[in-house]
Amino acid sequence: MAATAAEPGVKNPLKVCILWHMHQPDYRDPLSGQTLLPWTWLHGVKDYGEMLETIAETGARVTVNLVPTLLEQLERYADGSDRDRWLELAATPPEQLGEAERQFIVEQFFSVNEDTQVLPNRRYHQLFRLRGSKLKPSAEAFSDQDLRDLQVWFLLAWTGSHLRRKSELVTALLEQGENFSEEDKQRLLDCCHAEVARVIDFHRELEEAGQVELSVTPYAHPILPLLCDLQTAREPSPDLPLPAVDFRHPQDARLQVREGLQTANRILGPRPRGMWPAEGAVSEAAAKILHEEGALWAATDEDILARSLDGGLKQRSRLYQIYQYQGLPLLFRDRELSDRIGFLYAGWDSGQAVHDVLNRLHRIAHQAPGGTVAIILDGENCWERYLDNGYPFLRDLYTSLQADPRLQLCTVQEAIAHSSPKPLQHLAAGSWIRSDFTTWIGHPEENHAWELLQQSRSETITQEIEEALENPDEPLSDLVRELLRAEGSDWFWWFGDEHVTAQADIFDRLYRLHLEALYHQRGLTVPARLHQWIKPPKAKAEGIEPSACFTPEIDGRIGDYFEWLAAGRIDLAAGGAMYASRENLEALHFGYDQQQLYFRIDQPDLLQKLCGKTGCFEIRLSGQQQFRFSYSCAEQSLQLLTENQPVGQGQAACDQVLELAIPLAPLKLQPGEKFSLSCHALDGTRENGRWPSEGSASFCYRGCDLDADNWSV
Repeated sequence: MAATAAEPGVKNPLKVCILWHMHQPDYRDPLSGQTLLPWTWLHGVKDYGEMLETIAETGARVTVNLVPTLLEQLERYADGSDRDRWLELAATPPEQLGEAERQFIVEQFFSVNEDTQVLPNRRYHQLFRLRGSKLKPSAEAFSDQDLRDLQVWFLLAWTGSHLRRKSELVTALLEQGENFSEEDKQRLLDCCHAEVARVIDFHRELEEAGQVELSVTPYAHPILPLLCDLQTAREPSPDLPLPAVDFRHPQDARLQVREGLQTANRILGPRPRGMWPAEGAVSEAAAKILHEEGALWAATDEDILARSLDGGLKQRSRLYQIYQYQGLPLLFRDRELSDRIGFLYAGWDSGQAVHDVLNRLHRIAHQAPGGTVAIILDGENCWERYLDNGYPFLRDLYTSLQADPRLQLCTVQEAIAHSSPKPLQHLAAGSWIRSDFTTWIGHPEENHAWELLQQSRSETITQEIEEALENPDEPLSDLVRELLRAEGSDWFWWFGDEHVTAQADIFDRLYRLHLEALYHQRGLTVPARLHQWIKPPKAKAEGIEPSACFTPEIDGRIGDYFEWLAAGRIDLAAGGAMYASRENLEALHFGYDQQQLYFRIDQPDLLQKLCGKTGCFEIRLSGQQQFRFSYSCAEQSLQLLTENQPVGQGQAACDQVLELAIPLAPLKLQPGEKFSLSCHALDGTRENGRWPSEGSASFCYRGCDLDADNWSV
C-alpha cells in the first residue's frame, strides 16, 4: 500500500492513523447451538458495511480491526447456518406468538437509542409510550398490529445511513411509518440479511484494493496479560483483591493469538497482520507472545506509554512516534482525540466537530513534525448517537484530512514503514481503561468468574492446549475452542458494578454455558456451581396462589372449564427466561386438596422433545426437605423421592396436557411450609431444559388453611 501523498512543498506532514475496532463476542449457546443476542447481525446491518461504504466513497485510507469471533458469526449469518432467537421472533407473525414471546418483544425491541431513533419517529414513539415506564412492562395492551409495527420499527432503527438512502424498500417503509404487513416485514428482513451477508466480502475487496488495512484481535477478545498471569493485575493496582486461585496460563494466551491470526487468514485471506490486543491490554509477557506469533504490530493507550517512559509524557511530542518493544512495533493512541470522537462529537454540528479535529491535529503537527498520531476507538457503538449514524461527520472528516497538506492519512503499516521505531526498555502492564485491569478483575463477581474458569479448566483440560500449539496446521478441537471462548473479556466486562445492560443475565448465562460445554465435551457431569448466578438476578419467578382447594380428574385432558379454575400458577419464563435459546415452558399450574398435590404442564410435546423417548420430567421442591417428583415419559409413571430415596408412587396422564397427582401422606407437608421450586427435562443424565432458567420459583403449601383463609360470607 502507498500512503496518501502530501501536497508538494510541505515537508514532514503528520501521519494520521485511524483504527476502527469492530468487536462482538460469540453469542451462541454452545449446547443448543442457538444465538442468544442479535448484536452481531444488527451491527452488520447498521455499521460494518456502512463504515466501509464511507471509506470507499471518500477514498480514505484507514485501518479496520476485526475480532475473529465476530468474523465467525458474520460467516454463519452469511451462509444461513446461524439460528438467532431474536430474528426468529422478529420474523414470526404476532398472532403466532406465545405470551412470553410477546412479552419479550415488548421488553427488548426498544433496544435502540431513544433520542435518535425512538423520539423522532412518531409511530415508534407511540409504541414506546404504550409500553410504559414500568420496570417490567406488559404486552397486554399491544394488539397484533402494534407488535408487527414494533417488529418492523426495531429493524428500521438498525438500518444505517447508506442503506436508508440506497434501498428503495427502506425509504418507502420509513415514509409509510405504520400498519406494516407481514410481506413488508419479510422484505425488510431479506434486505437486512443481504446487507449482513456482504460484509465479509466487502472487507476483502477493500483490502485487496489496498484501501484498508485489516488487523485482528486475539481469537476470543481475551485480556492477554491476565491469561499469562492474574498477578499482573497488581502491577498497576497493588492493593487489588484477586481471585483465590493461581491462574497462570501463557500457553492459552499464545493459542488465542495464533488462532486469531489463523481465523483471519481463513476468512479474509492469508497475509501478515497487526493486532489490537483486546481492550488495548498489554504486558511484557503478552507483547513477547504477540511478536513471537508473527503480529506485525500492536497498539494500546497513551497512559501505558506514560508509565513505560522515564519522565512520562510531560513532553507530549513523545507520544507522536512509533516505538518497539523487543522487536514488536507499538503505537499509543491519543486518548483525547479518540475519546472526543467516541463520546463527545455526537452532540456537535458535524462541521464544528471536524474543524475541532483538524485544529488539534495541526497543533500536534507543530509539536511533532513528521510524527505519527494514532486515533483508535470502537467503530460500531458510538454512531447511534450521531446524526444520520455518523455519516456526515465521517464523510467530512475523511475528505478534510485528505485535502489538508499538513496531514497524511495512512494505515498503521504505512506509518511504520515510513518510521524508525524507538526501542522501549520497559512496557507497563495495563489496558486502555484507566491504564489498569480493574474492569475485568477485583470485584467479587469478577473474581468468582475467574475462579470458575480456573476450576473448569483444571477439571477438563489436560494436554489439549499443548497439543494444539504443537500441531498448528490441525483445526482446534471443540473442547479447546470452548475454553478460548470462555476466556473472552466480554463476560467479565458485565460482572461487577461498573457496566449495566438489560441483558446482563444472558451474558452471565452465556459465560457459564461455555464452561458447561467443557464438561459436556469431556462427558463429565456439569458441577452444580455452574447453575448458580454470578451476577444475582433482579427478579425472581413469582407465583399466583390457588384460590381454593380443588380436585381435578387426572386424564391428560382439559375437560370441564371449572376443573382447574382455582389453580395457582408459577411463571416459569420469569427472571430471564428468553435466553432466547432454550425452548421454554411458560407456566406450571398447581393446587391441592386434602389428599393430593396437583401439577399441570400445558406443553407436553415440548417435554417429549426435550426428554426423548426414555427421559423424564422432574419437579423439585427444596425446603426443610427435598422432594423430587419424577415422571417417566416412556412408562407414563410418576415416582416420588425424598432425599433421593423412593417414598411412593403418584398418578400421571399425558395427552393434551401433562397432569400429575402426588399423594400428600408420604410428604408430610405442614400448612404454611415454603419451598423453592424448579422443573427439569432430563434425557438420561443430560439436562436439556430447566425452568426457571436460573434460580428458582417460590412455592407455599397452605393445605386446608387455604379454604379457611379465602372463606367469606
